[in-house]
Amino acid sequence: MTYFYSNAEFLMEYNQWLLSEMEAVDADEIEFTRIGEDIVFKLADENGNEFYTASIYDPVFEATQFLDGVNFDNTGYILMGMGSSAIIKQILENKTETAWVLIIEKDTALVKKFLQEVDLSPYLAGKPQRVIILTDIMDDLHEILNEYLVSLVGYYFLQTDLLRTFSSYRRDAAYYEGVVEAITNHLRTHMTAMGNSLEDTLMGITNELKNVPVALKSHRIKDLQDKYKGKPIVCVASGPSLDKQLPLLKEIKGKALIICAESAFRVLMKNGISPDVVCILERGTNSYDLSVKGIDIPEETALIGLTVMDERIPRAWNQHVIPVFKDNITHSRIMNEALGDRGTLYNGSSVAHFNYSLAHHLGGNPIVFIGQDLAFSEEGVTHSKDSFYVDQSDVEMTSEQRKQIQDSLQDDESFINRTVYVDGYYGGKVKSRELWRQFLFWMEHLISVLPSPLVINATEGGADIKGTRKMPFREVVDLYCQESVPSIPELFRELPPLPTEDNLQDTLGDMVSFFNDRLGEMLRVSQFAEEILQAIQQLQTELTNSDEGSIEFLEMKASRILRNVEHLLKEVLNDKLLFFFFRPLLSNYHVKINPISRVSSVERLKQILIHQSYFLKRLIEGGKQLLDVYDKGIRNVVLSLGYDSEELYLDAKPKWELPNLEGEEAVS
Repeated sequence: MTYFYSNAEFLMEYNQWLLSEMEAVDADEIEFTRIGEDIVFKLADENGNEFYTASIYDPVFEATQFLDGVNFDNTGYILMGMGSSAIIKQILENKTETAWVLIIEKDTALVKKFLQEVDLSPYLAGKPQRVIILTDIMDDLHEILNEYLVSLVGYYFLQTDLLRTFSSYRRDAAYYEGVVEAITNHLRTHMTAMGNSLEDTLMGITNELKNVPVALKSHRIKDLQDKYKGKPIVCVASGPSLDKQLPLLKEIKGKALIICAESAFRVLMKNGISPDVVCILERGTNSYDLSVKGIDIPEETALIGLTVMDERIPRAWNQHVIPVFKDNITHSRIMNEALGDRGTLYNGSSVAHFNYSLAHHLGGNPIVFIGQDLAFSEEGVTHSKDSFYVDQSDVEMTSEQRKQIQDSLQDDESFINRTVYVDGYYGGKVKSRELWRQFLFWMEHLISVLPSPLVINATEGGADIKGTRKMPFREVVDLYCQESVPSIPELFRELPPLPTEDNLQDTLGDMVSFFNDRLGEMLRVSQFAEEILQAIQQLQTELTNSDEGSIEFLEMKASRILRNVEHLLKEVLNDKLLFFFFRPLLSNYHVKINPISRVSSVERLKQILIHQSYFLKRLIEGGKQLLDVYDKGIRNVVLSLGYDSEELYLDAKPKWELPNLEGEEAVS
């Protein structure tokens, strides 16, 4: 008898492709031993030595010992190796229904044999499907991990138990070590990408709205696609190795497109090099104050900056300005949609990522990195000697800005600034920082998902960047930078004409209608949150004043509230704008709730209600702030473009009436 098809019914939602591919996998050669109701596999390690994947005497006792100390009130479990049915069954039996289990087993045939021989229906039937299985049959496991961990599922793994079974050490150890590293990197990136706070996100949205008039009167980034196809593009960052490359960089002006990071702009200008493009990524005021203020902007230098940049930057530039909507910032992607699709770029959290993404969009070949150290120099230096990190003599800087720079360069125990070691350009390990390691991981990810024919790392120092070919900059110059490339003024003259006044008015009208619709959904969710909050506050009062005889009735009320909170969370997670805006709040909520998610006592219920109450209050408050920012921002856009704010204005309404919360599913 085989359980494969009955098990597949309970795993189909998130494992459909794998289960389909397994049909053709031969599992007949997989040896196993049945011990009671469990199975243990007989495998061989890389040296041909046979071993059992779990105890053949008492696999249940072994599993109990293995899982001792695991918090089964958590919401995420990652298991390396599928060799013990007893371990998997105990996890499924003890976890909460909403908790996720991610199982990674290299051997696809072993997984098939497991599903043929082990009946999982007692643990999975009638419950939400929350099990994901990954195997070596998947071509790019890292990309699949990334898709899951940056999705809604990733929130359940913000606090997780990573469990590595005996067999994962005995066979394919390097594979599982690589998976552990990948998961760690993805979770770090996921947590960093959530943003610092709602206020930080509001700053970005505010800046973007202030830059919408500039965007509407500028050329579109989509019109630049492949404009430098097959031409060399040099991406300049401000690492310590940049200093030795400056003479060569000056030599190739006009023979390669030079794209520089905002922090490298002053360095190049001090050394008589006018870059073709300056990329601006940061949303804070420091980008203008430290990177742009006081510089005489060359006429041949274009600004290509994210729409979240300080509004002063594009207004201080020449006529060659293109604001860019970042594809993986939801509010930017939504604004681009609202404005009729001006094009987006996908990039990470460092301006060097933006440099690469732009170079790829332009069609550069080769794309060349210099100054991209992502590590300390041998002398312990972090940046070019002419950057504002080192030389502040030509920068008007407040004492607070000086302190921020000094603090950013200090070694400390914080997660971002802690010392790590990464693979070096010349081999071995080089000293780096956690933040730079995340930048490195993101750059390698970009090179993977935005492949270019040839990406050269000519930094000649710092970290090794996977996906690049290492080459001395002198050799790059001699091989690829010998012919002229179009200048920025020449490029802009060839672009399509700018929009007319009639085009602008139509676009503004579409934008207002778009946000009336999107923010109406936010108002509906906020009103639902207010109803749930009232019910929670009432229940908290009743729990304080209740006697033992009324506890059962109060628990019924609590169950309704918990279901409604879960429903509200799904509403937020399924709306792209709300999901993005409330990510820091959602992550905070999950970190607090995940370890106590099971209601096991009245005291535990009180704790859960406290966290839910805080979450709902911040969601309601944040919703009001978000609506206010869009209301003021859209009004300013209309006025700054010379139109009537009494005709074009935000007037969002909830999309539907609130449900009758006095009924059976009421929250009160």
